[in-house]
Amino acid sequence: MSTLQCYLPPTIKSLILSFALLVLPSSVGWCDAEQEINSRFERGVRYLNAEQYDQALAEFQSLQKEYAVSEDIGGLAQYYIGIVYQELNNLSEAASAYQKALTRKASLEVHGNSHLQLGIVYKTQGKLVLAEDHFKQALLLLTQSAEAHIHLGDVYILQRRFNAAEKAYREGIRLNPNHTESYYGLGRVAEMQNRLKQAMEYYDAALVRNRYSAQAHYRRALTYQKLGDKEKSETAMAQFQRLKTYEDQMHRFREAIYTNPNLPVLYIKLGELHEAYDNLAEAAQIYEVATQVYPSYLPAYLHLGEVFIRQRALEKAGRVYQKATELAPDNAQVQIKLGIIYINQRQFEPAVAAFKRAIAVDNTAAEAHNNLARLYAGLGKEMQQAIDLAQQAVVLAPTAKHYDTLAYTYFRNAQYAQALDAINQAISLAPNVDAYHKLLSKIQTAQAERENR
Repeated sequence: MSTLQCYLPPTIKSLILSFALLVLPSSVGWCDAEQEINSRFERGVRYLNAEQYDQALAEFQSLQKEYAVSEDIGGLAQYYIGIVYQELNNLSEAASAYQKALTRKASLEVHGNSHLQLGIVYKTQGKLVLAEDHFKQALLLLTQSAEAHIHLGDVYILQRRFNAAEKAYREGIRLNPNHTESYYGLGRVAEMQNRLKQAMEYYDAALVRNRYSAQAHYRRALTYQKLGDKEKSETAMAQFQRLKTYEDQMHRFREAIYTNPNLPVLYIKLGELHEAYDNLAEAAQIYEVATQVYPSYLPAYLHLGEVFIRQRALEKAGRVYQKATELAPDNAQVQIKLGIIYINQRQFEPAVAAFKRAIAVDNTAAEAHNNLARLYAGLGKEMQQAIDLAQQAVVLAPTAKHYDTLAYTYFRNAQYAQALDAINQAISLAPNVDAYHKLLSKIQTAQAERENR
C-alpha cells in the first residue's frame, strides 16, 4: 500500500491528512509504476503548495486521463482537480470535480473530503440545504473531522438554528481544541443571542489561537459597542482595520504571484509583509515555497535563514545558510552568518572554518576577522593570531565593537596595558554600552592583582 501525504495551501488547512492510494496485485515492474504515480501526485501537491495552480491542474488532469479506468487513482485525481478549481474560486468546476470523485470507488478519505469540500462550495454559494447534507455525509466517513463540524455549525448559524450550531462548534472543539473557527462560531452564536459577555470570551479564545483573525477583532469591536464600552470598541476596530489592511495586501501579493510567475521577488515582498506584522510562521512558509519554486534564488534562502534565526530554529537556519553557501561560495556575508549560527550551537570548529572561508573570499571583511579573533580568544587558542585578527578588524573598521574584541584578545593574553587602551577606545566611541565597562573593570582588576603579587 502506498500513502500520499497531502500538503495543501493554508486556505485549505483542513485537508492535511494521509490518503491511502491503492492496493493492486504485484507484478513485474509495478513497484516502479506505483512509485511514479505517487511522485506525480506529490509533484502536483507541491505545485499546490507553491500556488502554481496551472501546473497543478495540468498534473492532476494528466493523471486522471491516463488512469481513467482506475477507480482509486481517478477518484484522487478528480478530488485534487476540485481543490485547484476551489483555490481559483471557480466553484462550479470545483463542485463538478468533487461530484466526479464521489462517483469513483475511491477510498473513504477521498469520498469524505470530497463531501466536505462540496459542502464548503455549496455554503459559499448559499446553497445551505445541499451544504448541510454534504457535511453530514462527510461526518459519516470522517468521524474525527473537527472541520466538518465547524462548517456544519456555520450552516446552522446562517439558518439561525443556534442550538444546533453551538452543539456543532463544541463537537469541533472536542475533536480539535486549537481551531480558531470553533470559538469564533460560538462567539457569533452568543452575540446573536445577546449573550454579549460570553461572546467576548469566545472571541478572545479565538484570538488566543490566531491573533491575526481580522474578523474576530471586528466582532469584538461591535460587541464592545453593544456593551457601551466605546474606548475598547475603538481599540478593537483599529486592530481590525490594521489586520484587514494586512489581509488585503496579502491577497494582492498572492494575485501578483499567480499572474507573474517569473518574478521571484514577489515571494520576498510577501514574506516581508508577513514579517512586518510579526507573522514569522507565514513568512517562513512563503520563503520556503520560494526556495522550492526558484531553487537557485539566493535572497529566498537569506530571508528564510533570518526568519529561522528569529524563531531560534538554529538547526534549520544552519541548513538554509549551508545551502546558501553552495549557491554563493564567494559571498563572505553568508559564510559569516553561518559561522555565527555555529557559535550559537556551540559548534566551534565549523564556526572557525566558516570565518576562515569568509576571510579567504574577502580579506576586507572586518566582521569575519573580528568574529574569528573573538572565537579564538574565547577558546583560549591561537592567541597571537587572535590579536592579529582583532588588530586587522580595527584597521578595516575602527568601530567600538571591534575595539572591544581587540581589548578582549589582549585581556585573554594577559596584555593588560594594551587591553586598557583598546577598551577605552571602545568606550569613547560608545560610552553607554554596559558590556564595555564590565570588561574595563575586569581588566583593571586583573592588572591590579598582577601588580600586588
